[in-house]
Amino acid sequence: MNPLKVYALTVILSGFTLTQANRATAITVPPLETQVKQVAQWFTGLFDNSQQVTSNPYVPLITLSSCSVQLTDANPVIGIQNIYLEQKSINRFRLYSFSQGNSAVNLSIRAFDTSYPVNGLCNRPESEQIIDSGKVLGTSCNLELFWEPTNYIGNNTPNGCPTSSGGKVVSSVAVSKIGIDSLDKIFAANGNLLVATPIEFRRVYSIPEPSFILGLLAVGIWGTRKAISVKIKN
Repeated sequence: MNPLKVYALTVILSGFTLTQANRATAITVPPLETQVKQVAQWFTGLFDNSQQVTSNPYVPLITLSSCSVQLTDANPVIGIQNIYLEQKSINRFRLYSFSQGNSAVNLSIRAFDTSYPVNGLCNRPESEQIIDSGKVLGTSCNLELFWEPTNYIGNNTPNGCPTSSGGKVVSSVAVSKIGIDSLDKIFAANGNLLVATPIEFRRVYSIPEPSFILGLLAVGIWGTRKAISVKIKN
């Protein structure tokens, strides 16, 4: 074989091997400890499905705010990321707990005592973002989240979680840096599917400090007043 061709082939193969090595490095699965922190961070912030509603007006507009919280446990469990979730206009208040599993991130979802006032928790100062663990219900809905290069996906098919009416909810979720895609299939006690509307939440912004939120509101009110004043003068 021509030495020049051999050299060229060697360079090509070397480049291919290097590309493969870089690709393998790029898709190395991060440690579970890192995964727990990352998916919890991606899950935190302010989201809505306004983009989805624009293309499909039959889907209800829903906002979702979530923030990291502390529990009043006497012996807090290290390695768990607790996130409070508040959903409007379909009101839903839950505690999402992310932790390490054997090969995936465990997600435990629990409700609160109905008399517990958690509404607006993410708008409070960080020092007040504390949840009384005694007000968190013991029953949980669980699923595993598996890492992919750009998101975490999971579901609890086929068993799902039982509902108070004797049916079940089978959930699927994908959490990425830009949003959360969720699908809750609600089944009646007789097995009939009642609801199955996928919701595509997209990040509006990360939850800032409450003082910053108040500052934005103040600027917005000032700007509105100024615009009205100018309009009246004209």
